[in-house]
Amino acid sequence: MTTEQLKKIKWLNRAFYAENQAKAWLEKLERDRSHAEQVSKINSGIGSGSGSSGNCTEDALIRLAETERRTQEKLVKLVKIRDEIVRAIEQVEDSDMQSILVWKYLNYYTFEQVAEKMHYSLITIRRKHKQALDEIELV
Repeated sequence: MTTEQLKKIKWLNRAFYAENQAKAWLEKLERDRSHAEQVSKINSGIGSGSGSSGNCTEDALIRLAETERRTQEKLVKLVKIRDEIVRAIEQVEDSDMQSILVWKYLNYYTFEQVAEKMHYSLITIRRKHKQALDEIELV
């Protein structure tokens, strides 16, 4: 692989890492949401006699809102990256090469899985992948 091809692979792999990050934040969001619900239920049963219970609920809701904001940012970033990758892949004229790039960089398949999906040998997939990389211009 040439240095330029390796640079393009790294650029194309950004969606994989952005999606992993977004999934992690989505899981954190669910955990924070569950925590806020539990704190709210507990505090609603305590009554209004204690001023600190409201603070716990408020703190949990503030934490939840912040997690929602950050999660939204990660999802917006993921969509932007995927759109950039789609535009780059669409520059490739050969439909087989486009398919290889989509399977690899948007669906996160291994070369072996791509070869199986496309009914080509692994060597053919790797060769066409290199050719596709040469055609891509980074956005």
